[in-house]
Amino acid sequence: MNDSLSSPLPAEKRTSVLLGLRLHSGERAKHSSAGSFAEVSAARISGHGGSLFEISGSLLLAEFKDAAAAVNCAIDVQERFRPKGGVNPDDEPVRTSIGIHYGELYLSDGVCQGSGVELLKELLEFVRGSSIYITQDVFVRVRLLLPLKFENVGKKKFSGFGGEKDIFSVGWESVTENLKASLRRLDQDDLQRATRLSSKLGIDASKKGSSIVLIFFLLFLFVLLKFLKLL
Repeated sequence: MNDSLSSPLPAEKRTSVLLGLRLHSGERAKHSSAGSFAEVSAARISGHGGSLFEISGSLLLAEFKDAAAAVNCAIDVQERFRPKGGVNPDDEPVRTSIGIHYGELYLSDGVCQGSGVELLKELLEFVRGSSIYITQDVFVRVRLLLPLKFENVGKKKFSGFGGEKDIFSVGWESVTENLKASLRRLDQDDLQRATRLSSKLGIDASKKGSSIVLIFFLLFLFVLLKFLKLL
């Protein structure tokens, strides 16, 4: 039974990108209310353009128009639940299982149903804690769009599908760490370029009082270079 429907969905059947989040079984006793889990997840789903259509205890289901947006939302949620994410007072990680599938859904008697919804729920039972799994239907839509590491974790037979589907895990940790390292290198390069430019302009830090001027000049150049990057 649904606890909440954010907005009524049309009665006709349609195919969409479906994202499911489930609080890992080992976390349910620790976070019995699952308040922060639901609130943070719902906020990120909305922030990435998704529509929440079911909240049932520790389970959230959402619909997206774009597969890449759904994957980015899943990464965002997992990053916010990592240690030192600020979600819990003690900065403890919250282990969530996230699955994404492209399939059918429709509204019946106020409940979202369909083969895609049922397959997604089965997929969530298969996902490890703190992981993101996608079906091949989603993989073919994002593999050339997102610079992520996708690993085939094998085939899974779904009861309502009548066959097997390849399942892929989404590896994003190394990508985000490389991005952070690249940004740090860019900052260092900016300062080095500013220092070389100040030397070319004849600013001598050895002269009396020039060190203070040099500091302000470097700060000015640093801000200027950052501004130019945004243009």
